[in-house]
Order: sequence, then structure tokens, then C-alpha cells
Amino acid sequence: MDTFSTSENLSEMMKCLLVFALMIVIGCTPDKKGSSKADAVKEKEQYVILMGGQSNMVGSGQVADLDTVIIPDHITYFNRGMYPDFSQDSARFGPEVGLSQVLHQHFPDSNFMLVKYAIGGASLLDWAPDYDSTQAVITGNARFGAMYDSLWKYVGQATASVDETTEIVALLWMQGERDARIPEAGVDYYPRFKKFIERIREDANHPNLPIIFGMVNPDPARYAAVDTVQSAQRRIAAEMGYVRMVNTSDLEKWNDEVHYNSVGQLELGRRFGQALVEHWQASTRK
Repeated sequence: MDTFSTSENLSEMMKCLLVFALMIVIGCTPDKKGSSKADAVKEKEQYVILMGGQSNMVGSGQVADLDTVIIPDHITYFNRGMYPDFSQDSARFGPEVGLSQVLHQHFPDSNFMLVKYAIGGASLLDWAPDYDSTQAVITGNARFGAMYDSLWKYVGQATASVDETTEIVALLWMQGERDARIPEAGVDYYPRFKKFIERIREDANHPNLPIIFGMVNPDPARYAAVDTVQSAQRRIAAEMGYVRMVNTSDLEKWNDEVHYNSVGQLELGRRFGQALVEHWQASTRK
């Protein structure tokens, strides 16, 4: 498998793309002198990308399958991805590797912080901003607690660990298999996901925060509500602004037909990254 490639011939336009796009994303406007509120993006500013969801965000790619595992110096990775027993496994990786490849290729001079919080098996009931433990019992994981609140706790810890200015610029989301397995949870996936997106934008103080998520595609024979969840995801992508859905139907999986293998995880991360780059490119053209 490949690792990071250096883009030595990166054009000046692409080098400047992130600066212009993020100035749009964070709402920079000209002042009376014609300069921007963020005249030049600070060299040490950290652009924070949130990564949330369940097991396919935690990741089951095998580090042993990689030639090397490199997170470039300009990308800080804060990992709270856990399995259902609250353990972490340093021998596995998730979308962060492929994502970092794309960020490094396009924006080698910009500083990013990836903050991942996910637990395998978590449903939107566990992620609900208005968390209700009696509702969380439906999917059998009430022990996970209020994951939305925990996300912000870990974001605070991550951003406090650096001296640089930080800006949350996107949420990457891979979740829904648990809800697809339990029809009682899947039936309300649309309103719950919509509320989650609205609330995270509100709490991030970013009404147009880009949300990029992968479509779930577990085995329908074992996941009775998969069509319901997929329909909800398509509707979210069609109706909500600044939301993009990533195709996952052709990603390689392990034999369980649920979790992406090493090749699949690398490609999932790359697709997240490419969708984010395309979103920023589109923003600069508006």
C-alpha cells in the first residue's frame, strides 16, 4: 500500500486555496480599509476537523498492512476512537490516514488538527445532543453515556493542548450501522441526524460548517433498517446546505461485510478528504 506522496509541483493557486476557502468558511469580511478580519491566515493557526461516529470511524484497518504510518508534522491527531469495551488498539487505523494523505497533498503548508471521537456500536441515540439514557437503552449501549457532550469535552482538551489559534472547519461523520440494525432506532434517523447537524453547527458557532458523511451499507440480511437509514442519509444530503455524502458502496470490507478493511479504510479517508477539498474549491468560486 502507498503512503504519503510529496506534491513538489503544487501550483501557487492550490497553495492559496485553503487560505481563501477557510476565510470564507469562518466568515471573514473586509474592513473599511479593504483588508480582511484574517488578513493572512496565521502560520501557526490550527484548522480543526472533527471526526465522529461509530466503528467504521474508529477504524479496523490493520497498521501492519501499511508500508509506514505517517501523520505529517503539520497535522496533529487527537484520537479518542474506542471499541465497545472502551479500549483502543494502536494496531488499527481509521480514515485519518487517507484523510491526512489528501490534506498533505493539497495543503502541505497549513496546520490541521484531527479530533476523533467515536465508539463502535454507537447509535444516534447515544449521540443525541438532548441525550436520554432511557432512549439509549433501545440500541443496548446506554453505558456509552452522552457522547455529544463527551465530543465537546475532548475537543476542549485537544485545542487546549496547543498554543496556536484554532478554528473548527468541518465535521467528518461515519455512523448509522447500529441504527440500521434496529428498526425502532432507524425509523427516526432523519430527524435525529438533522437535529444533530443543526446543534453541532450551533455549538461550533458556525452555521455553515461543512458536514461530510459516508453512507452506511451493511448486509441488508442482518440490518433490517438499512434502507430506512440510507433514505434518511440521502434526504439529509439533498435538503441541507453544506452537506456532502460520500459513496462507500464499493469500499473493500472484512468478511463480516460491515467493517472496512485496510484498503477500504484508506480509501474512505481519501474520499472524505477529496470531498472536503472539493467543498472548499466550490466555496472559493462563489
